[in-house]
Amino acid sequence: MVPTVVSRWAVQLVAGPGLTYRHLGTVAPSYTTNTATVATSVTSSPFTNANPGRNLTTTSTSAASLERPALGYGAQLSVRRTLTPHWTLSGGLGYAEYATQLAIRQVNAAQITRANYDFAFIDSLSRTSGTTIRQRDTYRFLTVPLRVGYAWTAGPRWQVGLLGGFDAAIYLGGTSTEGSPCACQPKTWSASGSPYRSLSLAANLGAEVRYRLAGPWQLLAQPTASYLLTPLAKPVSGYSIRHLFGATALLGVSYDLP
Repeated sequence: MVPTVVSRWAVQLVAGPGLTYRHLGTVAPSYTTNTATVATSVTSSPFTNANPGRNLTTTSTSAASLERPALGYGAQLSVRRTLTPHWTLSGGLGYAEYATQLAIRQVNAAQITRANYDFAFIDSLSRTSGTTIRQRDTYRFLTVPLRVGYAWTAGPRWQVGLLGGFDAAIYLGGTSTEGSPCACQPKTWSASGSPYRSLSLAANLGAEVRYRLAGPWQLLAQPTASYLLTPLAKPVSGYSIRHLFGATALLGVSYDLP
């Protein structure tokens, strides 16, 4: 059945949480402490990165490689134009927060004994005195989304479809331990003066489900996957090459304009 066009213009608002992470390219130089070798493991954490076969005689390890996924957030206010009974075009303003988390344990090399090398590697280190670091790095953006949609009717009130497009992502600020000598000193950045690019480009792909209420109102569900095509850090920063990505569950409403 070909969907009936009720109104060619609509305003819609969606928001929701997302699971975010990063694709890591070339890793920046490893961090070291001022006093001793650092052995790194995770204690009582779902973000385990320790390896029983790890050679603990190395003098450094990469903090970026120990990052794990974290919850982020997204929101969009947009105007939607119905081009044909199937095709739509929308654009507006949005907000996106990407995050990663770090959960590591730093142990002084002098405190590591032969017992730390057995099969109870993680448990042995957990009984060794050291410093546990738990940090959440965040990257916040103002976005300008542009979406193309294709939809089908699935009943008198239901409509399902696909959405795809791009976002211009303007860096607003955030908190990061990157660049810290021990990956334990978070620094808050603003839109200016940060080591991160002020403008990035993100690609998006997702689905859309609409349910028509009484009158011009519709409920929306837009599960969306996004990927920053542009590396986050500026080339001169010396930071790791990372591309942020995430899957966000956007929920909201749409209002048909007269």
